[in-house]
Amino acid sequence: MDGSIILILVFLLVIYSSFGRLSPLAAGTNAIARAARLRRIATASWWIQLLFAICSLGLAYSLLAFFMGWPPNARMVISHNHIYTSPADMPSNIFWLWLAKVALAFVCCGVLFSLFGLYRKGQIFTAHNVSHIRSLGYFLIINWALDDLMQSSLHDMDLSTNPILIGLLIIFFAWVMDEGRKIQEEQELTV
Repeated sequence: MDGSIILILVFLLVIYSSFGRLSPLAAGTNAIARAARLRRIATASWWIQLLFAICSLGLAYSLLAFFMGWPPNARMVISHNHIYTSPADMPSNIFWLWLAKVALAFVCCGVLFSLFGLYRKGQIFTAHNVSHIRSLGYFLIINWALDDLMQSSLHDMDLSTNPILIGLLIIFFAWVMDEGRKIQEEQELTV
């Protein structure tokens, strides 16, 4: 599964869940409506956490299967023309770059799991959430850089700059969210 698709979906979910919190509550809205919104966010976050836990287990299994040779015809596709059946078949620089990408995928899944854990607890706009979202943008850019290094080592350039643009957009969104959080905190102190 392409990591940029997951990040886009997460980004859209964050935007969707953020609008309910940013907009001022209507005069007739009460604590019951707020609690219902938080329950919906908690339920959706639980399902997304479950999805990332399953993805992490699948990633761990595929990594272990590739290292152990399960099944015997297991292959790792690095690019269209570079398919490896075991780590020993990979050039050492490609192996270490690929391993860095796998480690980055695990860290990214952990950050997303933690982010949705905070949402599940009802912590929508916190500094911790902002740092998680910002780090996802950096992860996307780092992943693109690792892909660029791998493909240039293999003389197989087939890259798009979309991950860089999406990563920068996510970092910008995190900045806007942080500024909104600070404004909200200032308003709560003045009331």
